[in-house]
Amino acid sequence: MPRTQPKAKVRTSSKTASPELNPITGSKAAGSTGDATAKQTASPKAVGPRSSRRSGRKTAQPRAGSAHPGRSSLIKQYERAVRLLYRQQFEQAREAFEKVISADGGDKEINERALTHIRLCQNKMARRQPVLKTTEELYNVAITLINDGRIQESIKHLNRAQKRSPKCDYVIYALAVCYCRLGNRDRALKHLKLAIDLKVENRFLAQRDTDFEPFMRDSRFASLVFPEEPPEATS
Repeated sequence: MPRTQPKAKVRTSSKTASPELNPITGSKAAGSTGDATAKQTASPKAVGPRSSRRSGRKTAQPRAGSAHPGRSSLIKQYERAVRLLYRQQFEQAREAFEKVISADGGDKEINERALTHIRLCQNKMARRQPVLKTTEELYNVAITLINDGRIQESIKHLNRAQKRSPKCDYVIYALAVCYCRLGNRDRALKHLKLAIDLKVENRFLAQRDTDFEPFMRDSRFASLVFPEEPPEATS
């Protein structure tokens, strides 16, 4: 019966089989396997201290911004704004994101995300905003903006309304109110005079309008709103 043992040795020849079957020396490549074993046993000793030192440096260094005392509060504000966005309350969400950016957090990542969401809110609001065509529609929106304290936006709508109806007295009166709230006395009195010239009832309206209280001691306002009655009109 032929021996099959040599074939069994040849079976493992892929990468390291040739040293094991050296027929000249008769050795089984014990030295090579020993060297490999020695390298394997030596490598953990050489790498061990380095890996421990590296891991120590990683754990000792905190993440950037994680130690900021106000970061948790900033994250809560950001999450609140995101919830408003999901509810499609775009106006409130935009204001909330603006507060996040104005907060003294200094978190660049959160600020960049807030800016992205602000642009999204503005796009959504622009799509949903109805097209205002008539003077009455522009005026009604402007009054709502005045009540919300958004005076500059109100002036834009009133200017558009005045272009459509140059002699609309209540539009010009509302412009006088806006400029009064902004502290622009000259423009406020100019528009108020024009509104009174167009409709005299605006004089009596201005006498009781609390928006013009800062002008009560102004002589120009007094002469415009409280004119002296002619002698023949007195009784």
